[in-house]
Amino acid sequence: MSYDPRSIAFLAELIYQPIQLRSDAAQAIHNGLYKRPETRYLNFTIQQDGIHMTNVPESPGSVSMATLLPDRLVLREELRNLTLEDFGARLVNVASVVFQSLSVTASLAQQFVIRSLVTPRHVNDSREFLARRMIGGSQETWGALGRPLQSLGMRFTFPQTDVHKEIFNVRVESWPQDPRSLWIETVGSFTNPIQVENLPELGGYLHSTYRFMSGPVTDFLASFDRAL
Repeated sequence: MSYDPRSIAFLAELIYQPIQLRSDAAQAIHNGLYKRPETRYLNFTIQQDGIHMTNVPESPGSVSMATLLPDRLVLREELRNLTLEDFGARLVNVASVVFQSLSVTASLAQQFVIRSLVTPRHVNDSREFLARRMIGGSQETWGALGRPLQSLGMRFTFPQTDVHKEIFNVRVESWPQDPRSLWIETVGSFTNPIQVENLPELGGYLHSTYRFMSGPVTDFLASFDRAL
């Protein structure tokens, strides 16, 4: 059995050597990104914590944002009609403009977050799937808590090994907006420095994070999704 994950959020953090952010650099970066529709941000503000560039929400809860902090670039795209490839291209293009404008020569480490939904086929309530099939326990066992469950979840950490140099953290939870769906957050952390001329390699790390979610993680979930 396989699922077709529905990704609802992408986030990336590119860490670099701490620098001092200047307001003139912020204006130059915004102008450079605005020229291309695929990297455009309509608004930017300079705040105490850093520089924030945003687009107008397409729907309630949606986010399209690039944040420049003294030691990292953060991109967020949530609840928008954006594919994995779209986000990867946006990340590389935005990072190229930002790094050049700030004279950043390399990303020292990278982290990617992908949040997706899957719908079990044999259980109508994701809380039931997690509580009875994955965690285990009878109705009487859960009843000992004395209160109904609104949500619950599990967390897994997969450390570096001799073969796999990245770290993955995974959360699987029920999703209140749709009781049938499981909410999966997969965080991939990479510690290989990437020079500015090699920024397209970011797409490979992003896809590795997605493949871990859409392969091993969903295969593991599917092993509990059987007719009884």
